[in-house]
This record gives sequence, C-alpha cells and structure tokens, in this order.
Amino acid sequence: MQKRYLIIIIVLLVIIIGGSIALNKGGQKPTYDFIVVKKQNLVQEVSVTGKVRPAENVQLTFEKGGRVIHIFKQIGDPVKIGDPLVELENYDLKAQLAQAQAAADLQSANLAELKKGTRIEELQVAQTKVDNAQKNLETVKFKAQTDLANLYDDVKDTLNEAFIKADDAVNKQTAELFTDPTTNNPKIRFAVSNVQIKNDTEWQRVLARNTLQTFQTELANLSPTNYQQLDDELVKADGYLDIIKDYLNKTNDSLIFSLGVEQTTLTAYQGYVNTSRTNVNTVAASVNSQKQSIAAQKATNQQNIDTAQSTLDSAQKELILKQAPATPEQLSAQEAQLQQAQANVENIRAQIAKSILRSPINGVVAKMEAKLGEVANAQSLVAEVISQAKFQVEVNIPEADIAKVEVNNPAKITLDAYGSDVIFEATVVKIEPSATIVEGIPTYKTTLQFKDDSDKIKSGMTANLDILTANKENVIAVPYRAVIDQNGEKFVKILKDKNVVEERAVSIGLRGSDGNIEILEGLSEGEKVITFDRSK
Repeated sequence: MQKRYLIIIIVLLVIIIGGSIALNKGGQKPTYDFIVVKKQNLVQEVSVTGKVRPAENVQLTFEKGGRVIHIFKQIGDPVKIGDPLVELENYDLKAQLAQAQAAADLQSANLAELKKGTRIEELQVAQTKVDNAQKNLETVKFKAQTDLANLYDDVKDTLNEAFIKADDAVNKQTAELFTDPTTNNPKIRFAVSNVQIKNDTEWQRVLARNTLQTFQTELANLSPTNYQQLDDELVKADGYLDIIKDYLNKTNDSLIFSLGVEQTTLTAYQGYVNTSRTNVNTVAASVNSQKQSIAAQKATNQQNIDTAQSTLDSAQKELILKQAPATPEQLSAQEAQLQQAQANVENIRAQIAKSILRSPINGVVAKMEAKLGEVANAQSLVAEVISQAKFQVEVNIPEADIAKVEVNNPAKITLDAYGSDVIFEATVVKIEPSATIVEGIPTYKTTLQFKDDSDKIKSGMTANLDILTANKENVIAVPYRAVIDQNGEKFVKILKDKNVVEERAVSIGLRGSDGNIEILEGLSEGEKVITFDRSK
C-alpha cells in the first residue's frame, strides 16, 4: 500500500510540474535575434594553405595562330606586367576596328540627331527625294510605253511577212504538185506508194489553204494600237505556221514515196518544198522572236516601274518619318543599335588584344621562340618569362572554389614563421587545367607570385593565403544563416511590429567570406531580418 501511494504521489507531482512549465512557456513571448538590413561592402576570398617554392618560368602561347609582325623583347630583357612581347599580324582587325568605331560614332550621332529632331534642311532633302522619285516614276512609265509601242509597231509587218511566205509556200511553190490545188479536193499529180501519206498530204493542203484564209481575214481586222489583239494574233500565227510546216513536211514525205516521176521533175518539186520550208521556218522564227521581245520588254518595263515605285514609296515613308517626332520606341531602338555598335568595337578590340602576347608577371624573358615573319601556331610555345622574384607559392585549390579564382587575382599571404601581422602581397599567375586528387578530393594546382622580394621569405615555409576573387561595394547583405533554402527557393523571415513574422522570398548574389551574402531582390534597407529564433 505504501508503495502504491508513493507512485500516485510521484505521478501527481509530474502532472503538476509539467502543467506549470507549459503555462509558463505559453505565457512567454517569442524572442528573436535579428539584424537591421543595411548596405555594406562584400569581399569574396578563397582561403588556402600552401608552400613557398623557388620561382618558376611562365610559358606563353597564342590562342590563335598568325604571322609575327613585331617582337618587342629578346632573351634577357626585363619585363613588367602587361609589357608586350610578340605581336601577330592584325591589320585586318585594325581596319575592322576603324570601321566599327566609325559605325559606333555614326550611331551616336544618329541618336543625338534623333533626340534633337529633324532639321529643316533634312526635311527639304527628303521632300526633294520624293519629288525626284515621282518624276523618275513618270519617266520610267513613259519610256516603258514608248519601248513597248516600238515593238508593237513591228508586229503587223512581221505577221504580214509570215502570211506572205506561208501563202507563197502553199499557193505558189507547191501548188504545181496538185491538180485542183485551190479547191477542197486537191489531188497529187503523181503516184505515191504510201496511200496514207498521200491522203494525209491532200488533207493537210486543204487545212493549210483554209488556215491561210483565216489568217488573212484576221490580219485585215488587226488594229495597230490594240496590243492585246496583236499579242493574240502572234500566238495564233505561231499555230498557223505550224500547220503550214506540217503540210510541207507531208508534201515532202509524198515526194519521198513518189512513183514514176522523172528525176528532173522530182528535183524541181523537192526544191519548191525545201524553199518553202526554209521561208516558213524563217518567218516562224521571226514571229517567235517578236513574241519573246515583247514579253521581255513587258517584264523589263514592270521591273523598272516596280523599282521606281519602290523608290518613291521609300522616299515618301522617309519624309513622313522625318516629319514625325521621334517616338520612345525609336529612341530605344537607336540606343540599342548604338550599344550593339559599341559592343562590336569592344569585341574587335578584344581580338586585337589577343593578337599581342603580354607578360603576366614582372620578370625576365627566358625564351623567345617567335621569328619575325614566320607563322606562330596556336597553343605552341612563343615565349617564356622567369619571375624576378626568388620565390612563389603553390597551392591546391578544391574544385568547389577553383571556379572563383582567375589569373591576376590579388592575394594576401602570411607565413607561419612570422605570424599574421606580417602580410605579403601576391598575384595568381597560373592555374593548371587538369585536376590533382588530394585525399580523395579533386584539386587544381595554382601558382602565385610574390609582388616584392623579401629576405624573410624562405623556401618550404607554410603560407596562408587569402585570394581576393570578387568584391562588391554598397550592396544589401545579410548573414548567410538567415537565408532559408526550401525546395530550391530562398527566403528570409522578416520581423514586423508586435512580433509578427513574415516570410519573404529573395534572390541571392555574391557570398562574402565574412558569412554575409548579397541580396539582389526581396529586401530593403531598415527591415529586420531574423537570424535566430530563441523561442524554439
């Protein structure tokens, strides 16, 4: 019984104590650590440890090959950072730069003129362009009409000549080969061994004679100013002459299969047919040539008129644009063109810079492989420079940090032998492209050059380096621990009045070495950002 009472008492005590704690806790107001957002300077550094080594040479190559036109230094010459060593042929790039700069200057002038508005002189010039374009269009149209009229003036003569030659072939040259040649039932005077050819020839003569009658009637009704009628008649004449050709070909076939015709007579008949065929072919070619000439002239006329009309349209549009004030869109477009032109200038300058090999360090030229006038191949050794400093530092930078580091980054070095109060300045001069595995982690061997010699620096000393990789001034930044990453999104907690907490999405930028991170969007100066919740 005593044991049971003891258990009950203990349980009651636990309940009472727990309730008291809960009541006390519920009555407490949450407590937060926070910072007030303000602008500050951020510095990003990569801190590593390395060893002091004797200085090494720097091997230099061109990214692209080219012909050597200048050699500025020889072996043994002292050099400073940025001194030119070798220059490749870059005349074309310099010419392009001049053109690009001129284009940029023009775009700049155009922008200034656009902002100022169109001058009266320019409006007068634009109006003159319109007037001249209008006159030119009228002149082109008049010339087109004249040139076409000259061609059509010859159409009726060409058609009459075609009819005369065709009529001569049918009704004069070859009429002697038939009895009743002018009737609808002509007959070949001689025997023909191929009955089908004989019948075809007689039928083709009737067709040719009727075609000539139709042709003659149409020619009589032609109007020299009705161009469409003349075009149609040229097409018809082409067909009519084909019928005459077919008749003459059939007649020639009948002569080939003729029987009992004396050789002299046969030779005469063949001469009539051949003469007729030659004459008809000649006028057929003239008719076809006339059609092609007219078609070509029409095409030329239309092209010339279209060009003149397009010129007039452009001149009118230009005048309207000059009369209208510049719109925001025009100003924006012109500014974009100027920026593009300036970017083109910078791009060409960068290409020219790559054609000049410069020393990345202070030192002495140890090798000079370039020969004046010879072609230096890309990635081939051109020159070597040995640092004048006696020592340099080699470090292995992990892959997580190597992307931040670039050649020419400045660094501060302390040596364990002298403590943190003695600081040496250095510069990154080389980063090896291939990784070295150190304790299972990929690292990249990086070499830094001391800016100044010192008797304190000894080979083998342990060096502590802070490499300055980036810095930004006057930016909004908060402690990195205040930024919460959830499902790939970044946000912070803002402490409002009366302990109200608001979650705010943010976008981040540079992460500083002091534990702060840049906030690109989402925060303003003066807001309170929670860094730690003490109520949890």
